[in-house]
Amino acid sequence: MLNRKSIIKSICTIVAVTALMINTLAWAEPLHSVMLTVPDHPEEALNWCGPATGQMLMEGYPSGSCTVLQEDVWIAIQGNKVETMWDTDPQGLKGAMNSLCTPTGSWYVYNRNTPRKLMFWVAYWMTGNSYPVAVLKDTLSHNSYTSHTEHWIAVRGVITDVDPTSPGTTSVNLQYVWFNDPAVDLGDTSIERFVSGSTWYSEFLPVSKTGSSFQGKYVAVIEPPTVSGVALAPPEILVGRIIPPDKALASAVRWIKGKKIYELKEYRVLKKARPLKPLLVNKAHGGYYIIPYSTDSINASAAVLVNAYTGGFQEVGVFKPVRYLPKEEAIKVALVQIEGSAARLNPKAELVLPRGDVVTSRYFPLWKVTAGGKVIGVSQKKHVYTRMPRMEFSIPLPSVKAEGLAWDGKRLWVVDKASKKIRGLDPLSGAVVSTFNVDIKKPKGLTFDGKRLWIADEETMKITAIDPQSGQVVSIIPIRIPRGKGFKSLEGIAWDGQYLWYTDRQAGRIFRLYPGNLKKK
Repeated sequence: MLNRKSIIKSICTIVAVTALMINTLAWAEPLHSVMLTVPDHPEEALNWCGPATGQMLMEGYPSGSCTVLQEDVWIAIQGNKVETMWDTDPQGLKGAMNSLCTPTGSWYVYNRNTPRKLMFWVAYWMTGNSYPVAVLKDTLSHNSYTSHTEHWIAVRGVITDVDPTSPGTTSVNLQYVWFNDPAVDLGDTSIERFVSGSTWYSEFLPVSKTGSSFQGKYVAVIEPPTVSGVALAPPEILVGRIIPPDKALASAVRWIKGKKIYELKEYRVLKKARPLKPLLVNKAHGGYYIIPYSTDSINASAAVLVNAYTGGFQEVGVFKPVRYLPKEEAIKVALVQIEGSAARLNPKAELVLPRGDVVTSRYFPLWKVTAGGKVIGVSQKKHVYTRMPRMEFSIPLPSVKAEGLAWDGKRLWVVDKASKKIRGLDPLSGAVVSTFNVDIKKPKGLTFDGKRLWIADEETMKITAIDPQSGQVVSIIPIRIPRGKGFKSLEGIAWDGQYLWYTDRQAGRIFRLYPGNLKKK
């Protein structure tokens, strides 16, 4: 049990939640906390992250909890499944929990086009009812069974700046998210991840499953509250100048001591463990440092992750003790796969967290070994990958059905075909900094002329100019080429400094327009 008297002295405000034992940390500012007791369960099969999440949630009910075999959860999910392209579809998970262990109310599938609206509801519902929440973190493969492209987790805690259930509250700042991640190697314990709001939003992705009714949506299995709102967090910086390892180490130590997260029993190991040498991952872009924590100076049982450009806290996790593979050993493992002496091959190695065919945990990145013109991946358990995914820089795309991309010198702009919105993005983080509604039926291209954004609409056969500062329509150019006299389809638009150009894909032609002939709105 926690020493609550010492914790209460170190914080400004404690928010009490009925029927909930809150483990409140020593935050420097008044925050609202919901921290639930949820048992850990790793997935027992390579495609059972959904059943493992359901198992954890049902054992984490504030009252009337149930001990259910993970296999039984899997069978119940299949019996309640609505969409066959999933291993665990949202409706199947909802139905399984409602039938195997009936909650006080009822489980519902909640989905939204924006993660911030969904996370407000998660925080609201957890505060009001004290139940954990099943969240579909992404639809990427997360283990060697690459056909399994869904990643369910059990959210057990959220920390916001204010109580989301307070009257009139429609916006909160999401400070931290605490969750159990069952997607680990078979036989390992699940990872308890305590992440910043920024890190959460950098990893939380919409559904990408062709034919699913949830395509492009952020999904959670919760009980919807009666109000709506947003949970905000600053964007994660993804590029910049790498800070020195000693600064990353100091940042991690300062965070652990300042927040006293070791007062939570799940993170108690951090009170006696000591930090090891920081490990830099993804030095080219999306970089972060892993600061392992060990009680024997060899095997790490916890780690703190910090942003490699700002030193900002990203997350802390505890896991089964592991020895991080040194660079020299990774090179030796890789060279076994390559003919030639090490001196002649001039091997180099760096830690990477790839996205693609090889998927790993942020805590256990791969060594990317380059030697003799070949690239070999080596895991922390010395597993070898002879094919590594490409590592180009990328930022999150807020629109699944994006049509067109433009650059105005400061921001990237995309237009969303589904929501009919145009969004301006921070190129360093992917954060949405501007959003405008546009009266476009079928957008088919976007460009910038130095002052205005131009959007082509194939259905109305018009090209519309929008002020990127206000979102107001400032002019419209009709496409005057009749469909019966050459024009067949609109696909793409560009600006050359004087004229607008657009392509007709079906006719195989490129047409030119002079924007001086404007029709004022």
